[in-house]
Amino acid sequence: MSSSLLQLALREVRSVFTSRLSRFALLVAVFVLTVSGPFGTFQNFNIGQRFAYWATIVLGCYLTGVGVGSVIVEMLRPRIAERWARVTVAGLATGLPVTAIVIIVNSIAYQVLEPTGWLAIWIDSTLVTLLVFAALTVLDERLKTVEPQATPILPLSPKAPLPPPILTRVPLPQRGQLLALIVEDHYVDIVTDRGKALVLMRLADAIGETGGVAGLQIHRSHWVARDAVIKTHRADGKVSLELSNGMRLPVSRGYLAAAREAGLA
Repeated sequence: MSSSLLQLALREVRSVFTSRLSRFALLVAVFVLTVSGPFGTFQNFNIGQRFAYWATIVLGCYLTGVGVGSVIVEMLRPRIAERWARVTVAGLATGLPVTAIVIIVNSIAYQVLEPTGWLAIWIDSTLVTLLVFAALTVLDERLKTVEPQATPILPLSPKAPLPPPILTRVPLPQRGQLLALIVEDHYVDIVTDRGKALVLMRLADAIGETGGVAGLQIHRSHWVARDAVIKTHRADGKVSLELSNGMRLPVSRGYLAAAREAGLA
């Protein structure tokens, strides 16, 4: 596994503990499972044992699913363009390590290792993993429809005294004038007048490395350099900006006021 994929897995796992929503969802899941006691746990364990059992199952399976699943999704991204297809394949593949977690916990809790039940555990684990992956994907797509407040426009500079730090992440053949930053899943496409380079980082961090390049964010997934914009297009109430390399990027409603203030819309 490459270091970038390992960093991605660790970042996704760490986000489980830093996100209030994730922590709350895990606590609710453990509480509901402890009280209801499905799969025979109500009959076999007292409430304290059920809590320990389900807390271990939920946390272990969720962390494994998030870590392994995020890596598989990124490995599939160059091969499978459609997002839901990647999510489905990743969910099926992640069902295997999740099943291993359940089998290990069961062997400790029940003091027995019975291979005859492993097929049923794999089927149940895979179905649950697919449902969780689907729910997280739907949630992510819903969040993308919420437009944040427009960010301030960077001050116009006729010429940056030094190349922006973001260009140090670009291979030399593609290193040139910075035109745009475009989000691609967990990556940012750094677009220059000589090409582009895909880098594993957040858009906010990438914008922070644009240095003295005057630019503005026009979409939750797009940032453009002002000097790179050569034309504004309007159609059906929608605005898009054409860059010097021929690329067109849409201006979303949440950033339209900032684009107008900059004279680009």
